[in-house]
Amino acid sequence: MNPLDDFDRSATTATGLVRALAPSQFELPTACTDWSVQAVVNHLTQGNHKFAAWARGAQAPPDGDFLGDDPAGAFERSVALVRAALSEPGLLERTVETPFGPVPGATLVHMRVNEFLAHGWDIADATGQPTDFLPDLAEGALRQWRDRLGGKPRPDGGPFAAERAAPEGASAADRLAAFLGREPVRK
Repeated sequence: MNPLDDFDRSATTATGLVRALAPSQFELPTACTDWSVQAVVNHLTQGNHKFAAWARGAQAPPDGDFLGDDPAGAFERSVALVRAALSEPGLLERTVETPFGPVPGATLVHMRVNEFLAHGWDIADATGQPTDFLPDLAEGALRQWRDRLGGKPRPDGGPFAAERAAPEGASAADRLAAFLGREPVRK
């Protein structure tokens, strides 16, 4: 399967979660410590801009507010921007320079899929939307994260807290969130 198919599915799901947000929900807390829903959406939007720049060999924009007065619209435009960059001919086969070292272009695609899944879960959990989405992609992301993080220590203040136990019968997305150390905001 083409990794861009996975990108499209995960981006469509994340976009649907963002579109469903009421203005009052942007200030809700999320399982990402110290981040509101707005901060998570901004992080995803900013990441889309950065990945698009890296894919094109350009300077990534500095951190800041990427949402302005139209958070859902800004997010959707950033998805279109990164999708165009990731689908440029030859990107999947070449090596791309990033701040974390050179990576295959296909890895950039997989990284965005993983971000849409993990942070999509954060948005869904915080706002009471269903967290049981894209089970096949969530299972794949969970395998990737297990391979990458395994039993490595996760320092305080890092992007991932210690793994927590997922409830019995948890969905793939819920198990992924638990592995990444997410504690549901809504129980």
